[in-house]
Amino acid sequence: MRYLFITAATAALLALAMPAAASVVINSGPGAIQPDENVLFNNGPVPGFTLEGITNQTNTLVSITGGETLVASGGQARLDTTDGTISSPFTFNTFTNQLVGFDLSNAGLAFTQAEFRLFGGTATSATLTFVDTDGEIFTQALTIPASGFFSAQAIDGQLIDFFSVAANGTIGDVRQVRIGGVTDIGGGGSGAAVPEPATWAMMIVGFGAAGAMMRRRKAVIA
Repeated sequence: MRYLFITAATAALLALAMPAAASVVINSGPGAIQPDENVLFNNGPVPGFTLEGITNQTNTLVSITGGETLVASGGQARLDTTDGTISSPFTFNTFTNQLVGFDLSNAGLAFTQAEFRLFGGTATSATLTFVDTDGEIFTQALTIPASGFFSAQAIDGQLIDFFSVAANGTIGDVRQVRIGGVTDIGGGGSGAAVPEPATWAMMIVGFGAAGAMMRRRKAVIA
């Protein structure tokens, strides 16, 4: 009876420790999500295939990459190219035919929210690809709304590592980029990794099983 109780308790503990299914919810239209930081280009980035903006609260550097020379306007982020349209597809972190990609410059940081606006160009639909810190991919093709706004939010305790945008035509520029929930995940940052709840549960179960075996062995010897 004691071992049945231990087995049932172990199963319940593991069930409680397992994290909920993570997800990144992608939206089109303004106001669905309002991240708390603007990405600015008042740090004067030099035109190139990759530019760095900086957020206005935590001073987090945001790398933005394209398949052609990108030009950034000062103040709230506005990103275009030397010829006035973003049109050259490229491979961004193994994802092909992307027009622009976004990543935090510090590999030890991640975030939970993002918002941006696609303005002008010939594209009528965009495919957004978000990758979380576990490498899980969330992608969705959406019609570009009249407002041009898109956003995404990680839920169930998950974090976004990077994201990119593909389209069925050209984009005039990308503007009003915002991110929220910047979090130190360790590695390239200053934070230390914390064991997952499931890891703690396995450790507890292991200690409990070892103790039960020792008690049983003593009883047999006696």
